[in-house]
Amino acid sequence: MLITKRRIRSLKSNIGNVVPGTKFVMGIKNIERYGDTLEHIGFTENLEIGETVLPMPQGSASEYNANGKYLKHKDQPKETIYKTREWTREQWAGRGQTETVTDFVEFSYKRYPRTFMEPPSIEFTIASTTNGDKLITAPVFEYNGNDSEFIHIINLFLELFGECQLFHENLDEIIKPPINRLNWEILPQGPIPWQQVSRIIMPIIDKAPKSNRPVILDRIETIENFNPDFRAFGKAGFGGYIVFGFEEKNLFIFESIKYGNATYIFDNNWEELSQKTKAEILDNDLHKARIVHRINWGDQIKELFNDLGIS
Repeated sequence: MLITKRRIRSLKSNIGNVVPGTKFVMGIKNIERYGDTLEHIGFTENLEIGETVLPMPQGSASEYNANGKYLKHKDQPKETIYKTREWTREQWAGRGQTETVTDFVEFSYKRYPRTFMEPPSIEFTIASTTNGDKLITAPVFEYNGNDSEFIHIINLFLELFGECQLFHENLDEIIKPPINRLNWEILPQGPIPWQQVSRIIMPIIDKAPKSNRPVILDRIETIENFNPDFRAFGKAGFGGYIVFGFEEKNLFIFESIKYGNATYIFDNNWEELSQKTKAEILDNDLHKARIVHRINWGDQIKELFNDLGIS
């Protein structure tokens, strides 16, 4: 079955009644038609079998898929939220003199409560049929009566490609390849001068709102001062994530430029982490620690390093 719409809102009106337990593979055929789009969302130009990416956001469906979204509760009283900003002011220096001082301050404001909806993190994989034709596929989906997840995957394809093919018969014809995730770009290991690192990091920071950039840069410089021996940068749907590794301590720090996030601390090995989905990485049971982006972030991260004997 082929769906060609901008988006769908109802499952029944587009594919009819679906029996719970039915398995589907959603995807597109003749992928060479979409060479530029596929490269833009994270695949290589070679389109090798097994390449797997979390698609780079291109619209509301793929943005939610990669980064989640917030549900505002306007029926509830507003709550107090805290935000850190760089502040430059004139400070009294004595003898009729003042001096310019720049530091970070935390201010509060009121907003409606929000519930964060975790990103579905649906990945796309280049697979093939038994006759050698290449496909872009989502993971095998078993319908359990929940329409919203089914609709999301279809809309993800429609947003990125303008079509979505539903395969639910002869699934054995689709060969499941070994997965090769392309979510990270790894820098050469070992000490790297900050000037070289900053040339890569600054374009990432520049994607953040201007008022947030000094705070983000300060967090990154704080971690860099402890001389990580490993750095990786998120690609495609992982864009905005930077990983700092201290391999002797088996410590990996995931930092994000997105405001409202946190710094995630892991003690897994990199080979294991790099092959996990975004949903798995952000799962509460996987990380060792989570440091919220608040004014005391610097004190907490330094305490973490001190406890591990990293100076």
